[in-house]
Amino acid sequence: MKKVIIWTLIVLIIVAVTIFYMRINETAKYKNKGNILIERIESYRQRHGELPDNVKELGIEEEMGEGPYYEKIDSVKYIVYFNIGFDNAFIYYSDTQKWEWTP
Repeated sequence: MKKVIIWTLIVLIIVAVTIFYMRINETAKYKNKGNILIERIESYRQRHGELPDNVKELGIEEEMGEGPYYEKIDSVKYIVYFNIGFDNAFIYYSDTQKWEWTP
């Protein structure tokens, strides 16, 4: 009986570590892809003194799928985000310069 409990715990720990590792890799992948778009937005802001209204002004065609997507909030703030599944999003807020997962 002890062996079954120990093996069950080992399997659960391995599964938990694997999920955690996959989440870290997924987050890094989204950040890298999103940071490329953020760099282009900030470069546009420096050249033109304002935010682009959409990604077409950056010379990018908006793709359907996960993203990254750009949304201008006002004259100084914007978000870059990924739609993950039905309810989750990974969002960069320009005012805080931070990425956040939202359920």
